[in-house]
Amino acid sequence: MAFQADYMHWIVDKIPDQALLNTSGWRYIVPQLYKQYPNDDRNLNISVSSPPVIKVAKDNIDVIVNLDLIIDVVDAGEVIPVACISLDISSAGSLEIVRNHLSGSVRLKDFNAYLKWSEIGDLHIHLLQPVMSTLIKTVFLPYVNLRLWRGFPLPLSLPHGYTLQNAELVCSDSRVIVCSDLARTEEYHLSQHRLYYN
Repeated sequence: MAFQADYMHWIVDKIPDQALLNTSGWRYIVPQLYKQYPNDDRNLNISVSSPPVIKVAKDNIDVIVNLDLIIDVVDAGEVIPVACISLDISSAGSLEIVRNHLSGSVRLKDFNAYLKWSEIGDLHIHLLQPVMSTLIKTVFLPYVNLRLWRGFPLPLSLPHGYTLQNAELVCSDSRVIVCSDLARTEEYHLSQHRLYYN
């Protein structure tokens, strides 16, 4: 659903190591990029190219995500796409229930990268692997984990004034099962209390 709603696309123009977003930081890795665009800033245009593949096993969730990473050069205010690298990211995930929300986190297991197209000649992907690894660990996964930490509302039709209590998740046979008790919320008690005395 998030894939169809186009939530899995973003432009990155600030990262912890900002030098990676300037062509001078790539002078020795991609010399033709620096030669054509010396000392220009860059954006990373990241989009998920197909719905993530999620495999649920006992106490384990594996997620495979396919990304297109378009390298944009910002030259005299103009954004110029210069290359596209496809990434197949394999990660392991964990889930938990926080109130009535499904939260979780993912960690990197492995990734593969290949050049999809380039306007700056052939890129040596093996030289870019450390840079790609840094971007995945410092940009992509923290973004995904922040969104997962905020959680997604569980599709439950709970009566007003009730919430989940002692909820547990069971992962097995390609399913995630939620087991929980119901409890009255504090707001419900206060509302009932006011109504009783007024």
